[in-house]
Amino acid sequence: MAAETTTTLPPPPSPPPAPATATAPGHQRLSGFQQLDARVKELTSSQGELLERIQKLKQEVQSWRSNVEAQVKTCQNELQGLKKGLDSEVEQLKLEMKAIRSAIQEEKGNLPAQITTLETSNNNNTEQAMQTQDQVLMINIGASMEEQTAAQA
Repeated sequence: MAAETTTTLPPPPSPPPAPATATAPGHQRLSGFQQLDARVKELTSSQGELLERIQKLKQEVQSWRSNVEAQVKTCQNELQGLKKGLDSEVEQLKLEMKAIRSAIQEEKGNLPAQITTLETSNNNNTEQAMQTQDQVLMINIGASMEEQTAAQA
């Protein structure tokens, strides 16, 4: 068997020495109550100040919140106005695009007729140009023959 070691516990602390004042125990008790009473008054005063500060902060938060809500409503109204304006402009642009598309389609439809007209006109102009060149040639030939005849004579 192992040897058991015994530990001795230190003696409990002795109570604090009694105050050296020559006051009666009743007077000490009364002084303790006065100290407690003063402390309670101090805490109550501190609590009142804290409640007052909290009330002021609540009012400031409510005022701030009201201001923010008013600004939000103003911004929402402005955005709604802008949105309506943009919607109107988009609709107008859509109508203009439709008109442009229909004009392009109409021009596409007229294009073959215009090409045919241009070809016919171009052919007529070519024929006229050729006739004019032939006439100029004939005149030049006629003038050359007259010059030759005049030179021979």
